[in-house]
Amino acid sequence: MFLQIQLSLRLVRIIFCLFIITLFHTEGMAFNKPLAKHSKGKNSSHILKSDNFSLNARNVKVLKSQGKFLWMGTSMGAIKYDTTSIENYIVYDNRNSLLSNGIFSISIDPKSQIWLGTYGGGLSFLANKKWTNINTPQGLNDAFVYDIKFNNTSMWIATWSGVNRVKGDPLISESWTSFTVKNTNGGLIDNWVYAIEFGEKSNIWFGTEGGLSLYNEKTKQWAHWNHKNGLGASHEIVLNDNRLATDSLKGSHHSGQVINIPNTENVAYRPNYIVSMYLDQLNRLWIGTWGGGLSMFSPETEIFRNYTVKDGLPGNYILAINEGPDGNLWIGSNKGLSMFDGTFFQNNAEKNGLISNYVFSIEFDNDNFLWVGGHHGITRLKFDMQSGHLLRQDSE
Repeated sequence: MFLQIQLSLRLVRIIFCLFIITLFHTEGMAFNKPLAKHSKGKNSSHILKSDNFSLNARNVKVLKSQGKFLWMGTSMGAIKYDTTSIENYIVYDNRNSLLSNGIFSISIDPKSQIWLGTYGGGLSFLANKKWTNINTPQGLNDAFVYDIKFNNTSMWIATWSGVNRVKGDPLISESWTSFTVKNTNGGLIDNWVYAIEFGEKSNIWFGTEGGLSLYNEKTKQWAHWNHKNGLGASHEIVLNDNRLATDSLKGSHHSGQVINIPNTENVAYRPNYIVSMYLDQLNRLWIGTWGGGLSMFSPETEIFRNYTVKDGLPGNYILAINEGPDGNLWIGSNKGLSMFDGTFFQNNAEKNGLISNYVFSIEFDNDNFLWVGGHHGITRLKFDMQSGHLLRQDSE
């Protein structure tokens, strides 16, 4: 009976993430702006100078810039696109190299090798023009890989069955260490891990379906936080903005994952579920939640500050977070793209030139173009370093 329940839960989550994949960082000055006591937002009325690239049925979950190339992780494979040419691109999928077409994450290791985290096909990395696939027989906790990060000594991998650390050759099983809720005695708050960030003093942060976990590599100590500690805005604040009756998420399997709060049967609200995460230069952790808005966590005070539609965001489902070359924070949500300067949210959506209101990925390239991944394609926007804004159609 217990096994049946476990399998049923896993099936629900797999169906849940099929929606994510059919829907949904770059280097620069990290976000270090002071935060105003009160924030506000504005929905732009201007049409942006934009180039939209349709990818047919492909939805762009992740973007990664590598020199003149832009890597796109889609629901139908990985695309290596030469940004200096309109038609120069290569598609990698299960017909020629990968075990799965669903790409959750893209990372670049210290040797400049590309790593892909896939939906059900484990890890794949490209070395000497050849792909190598790594799965559970080599030590990977799970074939579903949502994030990959490298620090000075190791590769860290977020899966749906906990976290893996790899020290040394990933093709040797002895290089692998597993961290789960069970073997960390609950230190890892949930086995469904979606995001990893490296902090100060050997701290490693994990964003999970059940909240935020912290692991210190030196002390081997764990800590965690969730909605009870302040993660995500309260139900009362987001209730009217999250109603599925007026939300494009209606009918998705997210509607079956409503938190057990009275009178929320028509509201998709999961404040513990961390969809995206970014650590800024001031050691503040920015966390995107599913329906609970954007949370800023201070490790020093262990206090959360939450931002929602009431504070100027266009939507409360935060799908992507990144930094801009000018030090502002860029946020992708279910209702468009936002730039945040610590006080003000500047919002853009389809009506301003985006290919989709759903923004699953944000990436700046070396030429200060902003690439935005969404439903069925990507949008390229030109960022003006002098003004700190995106160029508009009516600009000279």
